[in-house]
Amino acid sequence: MHGGDFGPAVTVPAALDVLASRPDVEILLCGMAEDIQPLLGRTTPDRLTIIAASHALASDARPVEALRRGRGSSLWLAMEQVSSGRAHACVSAGSTAAMLALGVKLLGMLAGIERPALMSRIPSASGHTSLLDLGANLNVSANQLVQFAIMGSVASAVEGNVRPSVALLNVGHEDSKGDAVVKEAHAMLKELPINYTGFIEGHDIFAGKVNVAVCDGFSGNLILKSGEGLAKMYFRQLDLALHSGVLARLGGVLVRPSLEQILARFEPSKHNGAPLLGLRSVVVKSHGNANREALGHAIDEAVEKARQQVPKSIESMIQDYSIEVDA
Repeated sequence: MHGGDFGPAVTVPAALDVLASRPDVEILLCGMAEDIQPLLGRTTPDRLTIIAASHALASDARPVEALRRGRGSSLWLAMEQVSSGRAHACVSAGSTAAMLALGVKLLGMLAGIERPALMSRIPSASGHTSLLDLGANLNVSANQLVQFAIMGSVASAVEGNVRPSVALLNVGHEDSKGDAVVKEAHAMLKELPINYTGFIEGHDIFAGKVNVAVCDGFSGNLILKSGEGLAKMYFRQLDLALHSGVLARLGGVLVRPSLEQILARFEPSKHNGAPLLGLRSVVVKSHGNANREALGHAIDEAVEKARQQVPKSIESMIQDYSIEVDA
């Protein structure tokens, strides 16, 4: 309840919105009751329970701090609800590092997966491209890139892509391009029975040339945030242009319906919620500056990933492929 820039002021209303739209969902609010109850009113709604926490971790909490001070915190308790079987998924807008540390400690890793990876949908010309990792792992090995590719392929398949195409992000399409890690992962992926299409470049992600794009967390985070910044700049400049004169305003009125459709596709709040793949249960990371609508989308994402039993599907495929885990 206390993660992100706005804490309960956003997380509580978002939870209530989801309850109203999904009558078959129950939500457990893990946080400090004195901050949550006033936002609920005199009575707690049906299908909603408060799990009282003693404190909340800082938004920039590092792994060591999360492990040392985490017990009894809102994030720790949320993970515990999942590990005990009381809940099917955990959602937080808090520290990614803390979520990683507590997720591994309290939920555990899937057999055959060394590190969790964050995956999100990037708007593209063909609809969207799933991109991972988005920042959970800044430095990766070839084996880990292969594991990310398999996890992304499974997650994309359960979303409805019968045989999702998967590619590795590189500085060129040729086999000779890239560093040793990317080249090694490329060679390994060509031997697996997934729909691996080879290397792609950054612009191919937005062109929608594949269903899943795989990279290290450093590159993925840069792509995600650069794309968000470019979209904001572009639409800001477009808005200024359409208000620059009488004729521009008239043109703006005529194109408004089409522009609103485009804006809706690229609205970041509608793409909020990145599953942390590789854990034994569903954990979804929300953007720290998420508003009420965006946080609701993150909760919806968690519900769907839990229903699709994504962790179980990933574990099954990893075991089938006998992927090696780095020491």
